[in-house]
Amino acid sequence: MSADLRELAEGFIARLKARGQAECELYLSRGEERGIELREGKVDAVEQSSSQGMGLRACRDGRIGFACAGSLSPEALDRLYALALAQLPHQEPDAARLLPAPRPGAGDPDFERTLSDPSLFSEPWDAILPRLEAMGSRILAADGRIGSVPRLGYGESRGETVIASTTGVMTRETGTSCSVAAACLAGPEEDRQTGSAYQSARRKARLDFDKTAAECAERATALLGARKLPGGKRAIIFDPWVAGEFLELIAGLLCADQVQRGKSLLAGRLGKTVASPLVSFIDDPRLPEGLASSLFDDEGLPTSRKIMIERGVVREYFYDTVTAGREKKAGNACAGRGSYRGLPGPGSSNFFLAPGKQSRAAILGDTKDGILLLDVMGMHMADQISGEFSIGVSGLHVENGRVGGPIKNAMVSGNLLELLSSIDAVGDDLTFHGGMGAPTFRVAGLNVA
Repeated sequence: MSADLRELAEGFIARLKARGQAECELYLSRGEERGIELREGKVDAVEQSSSQGMGLRACRDGRIGFACAGSLSPEALDRLYALALAQLPHQEPDAARLLPAPRPGAGDPDFERTLSDPSLFSEPWDAILPRLEAMGSRILAADGRIGSVPRLGYGESRGETVIASTTGVMTRETGTSCSVAAACLAGPEEDRQTGSAYQSARRKARLDFDKTAAECAERATALLGARKLPGGKRAIIFDPWVAGEFLELIAGLLCADQVQRGKSLLAGRLGKTVASPLVSFIDDPRLPEGLASSLFDDEGLPTSRKIMIERGVVREYFYDTVTAGREKKAGNACAGRGSYRGLPGPGSSNFFLAPGKQSRAAILGDTKDGILLLDVMGMHMADQISGEFSIGVSGLHVENGRVGGPIKNAMVSGNLLELLSSIDAVGDDLTFHGGMGAPTFRVAGLNVA
């Protein structure tokens, strides 16, 4: 990546200041990615692409206009400026709609170095392909019931972002990521099961191809011969692999925009107990090598670690500048956006359930009647206002401390506050999948049908 994006932004901001019709913010980005995919052991696709663009926010009298373009040219800047200004008369004024002023935040070169792997994009596909092929062979050799490996893949990306504004914000960040994925099929046609595994990291050296192969094979064979259990109340044990949707749901409930609209179960619960004392949710954008780590949020403000729920008590919400302004708060630098094409909004970074002191084996050994979840469907459909949920699950029956046979077609229902309050064991095996992390944890006595 060339290193002149900040210089370009400085020139653009000077150009906008000379116009003087509104305060303006620029979000400039560019990146590239490449990937290779195998279908049934043969190369199916080799792709490489690059992208760039900018988004412009213009702010005046409590009104914000926005426009974006897939270009970094001065001509594109002028078009975006005109488009954003044209929107302002049609917006309802809101005193909270302001662009942020810069905040002091010491740089952290050691942390910044953890966000990028300079070795990416240097290895030819001929060097990576044998590793994927070996992973496929390991999956097939892991269990005779595995019949095929329909998909294997590897990908990597790198990007650069600059956020600059006429209010004085000027930040630049770079980052990389890479990933490996596998899927396989096991069992006879009448009981066919799919297993998948995925790993992602900032650095290629952190990817474990052997571990991905083993997890893929294990997940494909674990549910072969599954049966349905009779209904009743049972303990539900969340494996870190299946906790992602649950974590995304909790993170969404802590977003200030949802809270302020009354669309969150956690609205009005700041300082109140909503979960077991074993439960603490943390958001850490300064986690070394975290996939969602960053020095600055997507409004260019310095980030920091936050305890969102501490020992069951709600301590904080995620704020961007606008939602913080509506509560006359300074905010906590939690603005995020999908790309230069979108406006910022409050959201999480590396969001995780803090680990406990019990081992996974101890949690399973202490369970009299429960289900170790291996697959969850529908958690994202939970009612975010009432907290009611009903999810489909598959997993392994745990009886008197022993992990038994597979079960399928079970429905688990309840209320999110009930679920959070009923967490009675939290493991020490914190595992991240993307920007969400959890250890093994157990919820006592949920309804299973």
